[in-house]
Amino acid sequence: MTVTPVRFPALDGYVLGGFLHTGADQEPVHAVVFATGGGIRAEAYRHFLSYLASHGIAVLAFDYRGIGESRPPQLRGFVAGFEDWAEYDAGGAIAWMAARYPKASLTGMGHSIGALMIGASTTATALTQLVLIAPHTGYHGDYAFAVRWMVRFAWRVAGPSLRSAFGYFPARMLRLGEDLPARVALQWAGYVSPEMPLGIDDGDHQRERRLLDHMSSLHKRALVVSIDDDPWATENGVRRAMHAYRNLTIVRRVIQSLPGQTKLGHWDFFRRRMSGLLWPFALHFIKSPSDQGRHTSALAAEGRSYEHDAAQT
Repeated sequence: MTVTPVRFPALDGYVLGGFLHTGADQEPVHAVVFATGGGIRAEAYRHFLSYLASHGIAVLAFDYRGIGESRPPQLRGFVAGFEDWAEYDAGGAIAWMAARYPKASLTGMGHSIGALMIGASTTATALTQLVLIAPHTGYHGDYAFAVRWMVRFAWRVAGPSLRSAFGYFPARMLRLGEDLPARVALQWAGYVSPEMPLGIDDGDHQRERRLLDHMSSLHKRALVVSIDDDPWATENGVRRAMHAYRNLTIVRRVIQSLPGQTKLGHWDFFRRRMSGLLWPFALHFIKSPSDQGRHTSALAAEGRSYEHDAAQT
């Protein structure tokens, strides 16, 4: 198994950085494009992605512009928004992997808000399927209380003065992940009602609506993994994210923490101790034939098709 630093163009030409995880197969049958959570570096997922690569899957994990390997020399005043991360960055990563492995079945995988980024670009039509882990939309009201007050304080109380002083949002200083471009932080801070806000900070309302329409129009199968004690991707948050993908056929796995055990939360799915417990069913879904989907009954809700398979760990 090999991990290779790579650089490739986003759809608008901005050069992104990331890591290509590969196994022994020169022509893999399966490939994955992995979209990280907001403010989380691609390198942080290396153990899980290397696990997939060790089973013959080529995996590209990339950093959004402004983050990690894609951070410019000067973040102050750097202009980037969620729409750039979704349309240009995730879109460019999909296009790059599709060109590099044209014969492979290409899966789009996203964690947290990366679950939205991976399906918004027009290049998402090249994906065979999706794997969405702990998806949510970033709406503050869906977070558990302990997270909700912290986020609102960081974004709306401390955020304006910090963005003004630094020219970006210094998330590292607040232990909220990687530093964020000011526009991304402003968009996140503005998501205070269930309706996804469009056009914040003089953004292109029509462009953002077009990205949401792309997500809504995707007809793919998807594995959706959530954890019952996750304070970020709560059940309401997961369902709100799935509402954006109203035409997916979804296999749902809800991971339940056992009484007396340490909570899993938003991140523990990716810890190495889960390699034999949680990672295999994601691997199986990626490698399984496209007609899989016989896990239980389908649920019809708001025009969406759900297949629910609650897995207890």
